[in-house]
Amino acid sequence: MTTPPISHALVLPDADFMSWFRAVEAYTKTFERVVVVRSPAGNDLNRFRNVTAVQAPGVWLNNDALNHIRRVYPMVVRVDVIRANTPAELGNALQQRIQQNDRYGEKISPANINDRFTLDWPSDARPARITRAFNEVVGGQKNEGLDIYAPPGTAIHAGASGTVSTVVRQPTSLGYGQYVQISTTISGLTYLTTYARLNNIRVNMGQAVKAGDVIADSNFDSIKVVVQQPGKGLSGYVLPDVVDPTMMIYWQGLRLRTTTSSSLRIREKPGTEFKILGMLSAFDRADSLEPHGRTLLKLGQTGQWVKIRSPQNIEGFAAAEYLAADETEGIKALNMTGMNLDLLHNLGKPAPDRLKGLGWVRFAYNVSMGRGSTDLDAAYNFYAPFLERYAKAGLKVILVFSHQVYGEGAGYHWPSMDTAKWREFTPRYVDYVRKIAQRLAGKDWVTAYQIWNEQDTPPSVAHAAVPIPPADYAYLLTESIKAIRGVDSKAKIITGGHVNGPGGGVNYARATLTAMPSNIRPDGIACHSYGRGPVGNMYSPFGSIDEDVEGYGRVLPGGQVWITEWGVLDRPNDPASQVADYATGFISRLKNLYSGKVACAVWYAWAEGMHNGYGLVGTNDQPKQPLYDRFLKA
Repeated sequence: MTTPPISHALVLPDADFMSWFRAVEAYTKTFERVVVVRSPAGNDLNRFRNVTAVQAPGVWLNNDALNHIRRVYPMVVRVDVIRANTPAELGNALQQRIQQNDRYGEKISPANINDRFTLDWPSDARPARITRAFNEVVGGQKNEGLDIYAPPGTAIHAGASGTVSTVVRQPTSLGYGQYVQISTTISGLTYLTTYARLNNIRVNMGQAVKAGDVIADSNFDSIKVVVQQPGKGLSGYVLPDVVDPTMMIYWQGLRLRTTTSSSLRIREKPGTEFKILGMLSAFDRADSLEPHGRTLLKLGQTGQWVKIRSPQNIEGFAAAEYLAADETEGIKALNMTGMNLDLLHNLGKPAPDRLKGLGWVRFAYNVSMGRGSTDLDAAYNFYAPFLERYAKAGLKVILVFSHQVYGEGAGYHWPSMDTAKWREFTPRYVDYVRKIAQRLAGKDWVTAYQIWNEQDTPPSVAHAAVPIPPADYAYLLTESIKAIRGVDSKAKIITGGHVNGPGGGVNYARATLTAMPSNIRPDGIACHSYGRGPVGNMYSPFGSIDEDVEGYGRVLPGGQVWITEWGVLDRPNDPASQVADYATGFISRLKNLYSGKVACAVWYAWAEGMHNGYGLVGTNDQPKQPLYDRFLKA
C-alpha cells in the first residue's frame, strides 16, 4: 500500500514576502512537499489537509489564525500556528523543528496544533457513495448517521484512530445488528464513532486501532456510521448527542472521474444553461472543490452538480450524475501489474529482484504433483520458502487452489464427473484447502486464494483446466470460502478465472453467485482476459478490456475484478516490441479508467515454454527486450 501524498501549506505574510520566504528555505528543503502560500487573501486553503500558519500582525482576521481558518476553510484538518513578529523569529522557530525532525512542532509546542476530527472513507466497496444522508427521514425516523455503500463481505476500516469501547456481536433492540464503537479524543474533544451492520468483527474491547485498520466486514448492502460528541451533540435520535458526520469525511487522495465513455462538460455555474469552460476526458482525474462528504452524497445523483478542478486547472461545475469517486493518487493506487509463475518449471521461479516493479505474483499450490500425492508436509516444505521470499520482497501473492491441490491423479476422471461425484469430491478437496490455509495463516505470505481455474471452460476445449457446472462450482466455492475464513480472516478469496468473456463468463459467474447462500460471497470475481485489450490492437481480436471489467464488475457490486491471466498466446516468434505496445496499452487503460476497480492484471507468463504464453524471458532465460523493461516499468 502506498502512503497518501503529503498535503501541507505554509502560509506567509504578504508584506516583505521575500524576507519571510528566505526565512523558511531551510525548512522547505528539510521537509518534503511543503507548499509556500503568500498570504491567505485570495488563496483557497481548503486544498490542503494541513496548514502551518505564521501568525504575524495584520495577516489573519483579528490576528487569530486558528479561528480564521476554522471559519473560512472548513476542509483544513490540521492547523499548526507559529507566532512570529519578524522573519528572524520565524527562522529561529523553524530551525528548532529541523533539529528535532519535527515538521509540525508536535514535540516542541503541541499546544499550537489544532486537529479537526475526521473520518477516512471506511468501505472498500466501489463505486464509493453515501446511500442515505444524515437526517434523511425513512419510516418516520430521522437518520442519525450516514449509510455507506458496502455490500455483504466488504472490508470495513476504522475511519479514525482510537480505542474500541464497545463490541456487540449479538443484535439488540437498537436495530444495528453487530456493531463496534471506537472512542477518539483529539485536541481536547472526545468523539464516539459507531460502525453498524457488521459481520466477522475483528477487534475487541480496549484494543487500540489506527485509521485504516480493518475492523470487520459488512453484513448488508450498507453500513451505518454514527458519530456522537458526549455532552455536545443533538438529541431526538436513536442515540444521544449525535453530530452530523458529513463534514467529517476526509478522503486523502480522493479524485473524481467521469462515468461517460466520452468527455464531460465543465460549466461556469451549476446548470446546463451555463457557459462551457472545458471538458473532463475519460482519462482525467479531477479534484473536488467541495467537502468530501457532500461530494460523496451527490455522486451519481441526477440534478446535482459538483464543483471541480480539472488537471488543466479549469474550475467549474460538472453534473454529479456522470461522476464517480476514484483514487488514482490515493492509498488505493496500488501496483496492479503482476506475473504468472510456475515453480515446477526450470525457468518459472525467478529471484524476487528480477520482478522489481511488479505488484503481484501468482502460482498454483500443487500437492498432487501429477501423481495423486496427498503429502501436505512435502508441499508446504516446497512452497513455503518461495512464498516467504516473494512476500518479503513486497510482492502480493495469489495462490491458486485448483484440481492440483487434491484430485489430480487421485482416481477422479474429470470428463465423467457429475453432480453426485462433485458432491463426493468437494469435502475432500475442502479439507486440503482448510489445512493449507491454516498452516499459512498469520504469516502474511498470501494476499489472496483463488479457488479453481477456468471452471467455465467448455469441456471440449479444456486443457489446463477442469470445467465444473456452475451449481457444482457454487457448492465447492462456498465450502472453500467457509473453510478459509474459518482459519484466516485476513486473506482475500476470489473465484477461479473465467475465460468466456462478458457473455458466457459473466453468465456463469452470475449463476454461481445465485446458487450460493446470500451471506457468503467471494471478495472478487476473476477473469482471464486473453484476446482483449486496447481497441484496434492486433492482440485484441475479441474486443476491449473494458467489456470484461464492466461485465464482471456488475456480477459482484462493490467487489474488485481480478484479471489473473492475460497476455499473448501461441505467438512465440512475434516481435517483443509489438507485444510490449499491447501490454503497456492494456495496463495504461486499466490504470486510467479503472483505478480501484481492478485489483490486478497478471501476465501469462514469466518464461517462454511455460505452456503457450509469451514470456518476458526466453528459453535461454534472457530478457526479451523491449517487452521486459517496459512491462516492469508499466
